[in-house]
Amino acid sequence: MGQKLNANSQRTLNTIHQHPLTHGLEWRDIKGLFESLGDVTHEHNGNLMVTVSGNSHVFQSITDTDIATEDQIMQIRYFLSEAGVQHQDHVGHLLLVIDHKEAQIFQTEMKGAEPIEVKPYDPDGSKAHVHSHSHEESGHDRQPNYEGYFSAIAEKLKGAEKILIFGSGTGSSSAMDLFAAWLGKHHKPLAELILDTVKVDQDHLTEAQLLAKAREIYSK
Repeated sequence: MGQKLNANSQRTLNTIHQHPLTHGLEWRDIKGLFESLGDVTHEHNGNLMVTVSGNSHVFQSITDTDIATEDQIMQIRYFLSEAGVQHQDHVGHLLLVIDHKEAQIFQTEMKGAEPIEVKPYDPDGSKAHVHSHSHEESGHDRQPNYEGYFSAIAEKLKGAEKILIFGSGTGSSSAMDLFAAWLGKHHKPLAELILDTVKVDQDHLTEAQLLAKAREIYSK
């Protein structure tokens, strides 16, 4: 498989191959995985035509909010296997780089993997939603909805072996510190996976530099 998967698509791929079969996997994530691997066509009747490495399959009556059934997951496993798509058995070591406007999650053990991005959806805090994979910017004079923002980040961290968090600022000005405290209150099992929280000048470091620093910490 020559395609590069972002962290969310890699996580979805791993979830599809979990034993026993998983429940609660949304088609919006499965569709994102298919789009990373090949071509996806929405047919007028609601079906989804997917082509990966010359292999095609039609999934019937699919909407983004649908939850994949066990039968559908088995179809997906067979289809991906026929297309030569391999998977990892675990998510591994993750790096979360976070500020008040955006979070990026990297799989530190995957060379060339693209990060998953999570941004606050509703900057005035009136709706419990966030927007993922968006290029929209939150208003600088408004506070993001941290409950929705942090919940979405926590969801993307599930399955990690260890979590390293980079951020800037201190106390209430640090999204890193706020998120770590929120995680300890709302998702204690995930909080226990935090290896360290590290203050960095993230605006002046490239992705390669951030990952190099993270790998150095993980290797100690």
